[in-house]
Order: sequence, then C-alpha cells, then structure tokens
Amino acid sequence: MGTSGSSKGPKNSSPLVPPGVDDEPGKPLPEPEGQRFRGFRTEFGRAVAGGGTATLSSALGKYARDATHGSAVGPRRFGSAYSSGATLAQTLADISAGGTGQGPSGVNFSSLTGQPINVAAQEIARALAPENIDADHITVAIQEAITEVLPEAGVFDPSLLTPDSLVQIMVEFFSRILFIEITNAAGDAWNHAPDATHATQTEADLLELIRVVVDKHFGPRVAQGLAGATRGEFRKLERAAMDEVWREWESQA
Repeated sequence: MGTSGSSKGPKNSSPLVPPGVDDEPGKPLPEPEGQRFRGFRTEFGRAVAGGGTATLSSALGKYARDATHGSAVGPRRFGSAYSSGATLAQTLADISAGGTGQGPSGVNFSSLTGQPINVAAQEIARALAPENIDADHITVAIQEAITEVLPEAGVFDPSLLTPDSLVQIMVEFFSRILFIEITNAAGDAWNHAPDATHATQTEADLLELIRVVVDKHFGPRVAQGLAGATRGEFRKLERAAMDEVWREWESQA
C-alpha cells in the first residue's frame, strides 16, 4: 500500500465533489463547511498514533458525516468509479464466458490469456481507466483488485473468473477506491504515526475495515448485476451500495 503521508490532503474549501467525476452532474452541491476535515483528521491521527480500530471506525464516521457532507453528497464523488466498475464487471464476465471483452469495453483482450496475472491486470486497468482526475486511482484499484483475487504467480486464465471471483474482484476494486480516497483525505494526520510500522498497520486496519463494509453492501448487489444487468443498471446498483456504505459509516459515533 504505502500511501500514507503522500500529500497534505484536500483543503476545507475544496469542492465536495471535484468537477468531472460527479455521479449527479448538474445537481447543485452545498458549499463546503469550514473545518470540515478537522474532526476526521483529529480522530484519524489518534488512530495512527496507536488508537486502534475503534478509533479508525470513529474517524470513518466523521469522514462520512462531516468531511463529505453525508450520504446525500459523499457517494456522488465516485461517478468515475461507478462507470469504470460497471465496465470492468461486464468485461470480465464476458471474458469468463469465452468472449474477448470487446463488447463491454471496446477493447479486444483475447491476447491476455496465458499472460502473467500482473501483466493482464495492468492491460485491463489501462484500457478501462477514465480520462479524468481519477485515472491513476482507478488504474491502481483495478490492478490491485485483480492481482489480489487471482493467483499472483499464475497466468491469466478465463476459467479463473468464476462468479465468486468476479464478485470478489469488484468488492476489492471499490475497497481500494475508498482506501485511496480516505488515506488521501487524512492528509497531515499521518504525521502522528510514531514510526513506519504504526503507519503500515493503520493502512492494513483501514483497508480491512473498508473491505468488511464494502463486501456487506456491494457483494449482493454486484452478484445481482452480474446476472444480466445493463451497464446503466449496474451503475445504479453500485451507487445504491455506496449510499448504504455511507449510511452505515454515518451511524458510527
């Protein structure tokens, strides 16, 4: 992972949803509230200093409620992820059924069979990443999701893309998307880590907390979408799952 301390994070005055990635473009956004990151970063700093997973859970609650303005706004931030996620799911499903992936993605991935997993993951990620500010994050999330779920030392084989593994890849994709966004938002709070070991442990604990809630809400909806949803329907399922994630985090003290 190693994302901790990579930047100072967004400013309190930064847009709640950056231009070009809004899942509801054209719908008015509220003005960012002053010091909206303070509570989240304070609690996150306590977690990094050794406060444990309970403190991290509290930080996630403040992130959802205050830093992102709650479930009515926070999930709008991930419009690019919903689009790329829907294409990823349908591309991998097409490949698993013997297709080339070109129908959903516009790219023929037939040459990936027999390639090392990491090479295949890289090529899929490059092809499906959007041309906007989220390109790098989505590229990383797709690569890490595929290599996390499929055997890292093996070669890319469509038979590995079982219904269960497809759901796991999508859960991991959104877990990584949220992990990247939240670790970046923490900004200077990472400076409270007494050493690299504490920072690394916080990263691992945070990713696991995110995985649990994403699996809970995305897993069933992804499985439903893979049963034959259109790309637009799949996006709606993803957004509904993210809304549920936000509501769960909002309820955490």
